[in-house]
Parts: sequence; structure tokens; C-alpha cells
Amino acid sequence: MTGRNQDAIKKTTAGLLKLLYPHRSPDTTAREKIIPLLKMAVEMRKRVTDQLAKILPAEFTRVEYGFELKARSNRHDD
Repeated sequence: MTGRNQDAIKKTTAGLLKLLYPHRSPDTTAREKIIPLLKMAVEMRKRVTDQLAKILPAEFTRVEYGFELKARSNRHDD
């Protein structure tokens, strides 16, 4: 996965987090609430790259998407 795709997924997830949980930061939000947002962001990016591949198949190839959450040291669940 390219850096551009990673950035797009991170920014989409951050935007969804701000819309749905405006009073929380990623550090204070439970993983169970972040995972569905991350899955949605990955699916949205996959759809964008699939459409780009239809327009320019020589330039855009099939990309495998996935994510991995890192462990947190200080977690504050409300």
C-alpha cells in the first residue's frame, strides 16, 4: 500500500472520528469504536482506487488493503 493510500485512510478515519465523537481524541476513544471507522475508511479508499484502476488500468494496479492497530500505553476509556 502506498503512502498516499495510508494518508487517505488515516485522514478519513480522523474525520469520521471527529464527526461521530467530537469530544474525544484517538487516545481517549475505545478501540472498539475506532475499528469500524477504520474499516469504513479502508473500504472507501479501496473504492476510490478501484475506480481509478478502471479509468487508467496501466497506472493503477490491484492493491491489497488492511490495517493493524498499535498498542497504546495510556488508554483513557470513558
